[in-house]
Amino acid sequence: MSETLDIRPEPKAEKVLDLRGNFKKGIFLISMLLLLVATFQLYFSIEQIIEIWFENQYIPIFRAVYNFFVLIASLYIIRLYVVKR
Repeated sequence: MSETLDIRPEPKAEKVLDLRGNFKKGIFLISMLLLLVATFQLYFSIEQIIEIWFENQYIPIFRAVYNFFVLIASLYIIRLYVVKR
């Protein structure tokens, strides 16, 4: 008589794909956390470099310029993210 073909994926294949997706998300989250920590460390290291390399009277000027560039870069990255969506 008439046979119908069941083309649904097997449950085992769904579990493997789900596990693979969760693994990729986990790796992404861990790498984002490491990126965040490295960014903070870089920011504060540059602050220390400014204190070491420049005279005391010029430190506020270089900090202001540095923070301005950090602000511009952050706004640019946020703009790229918002425009993409």
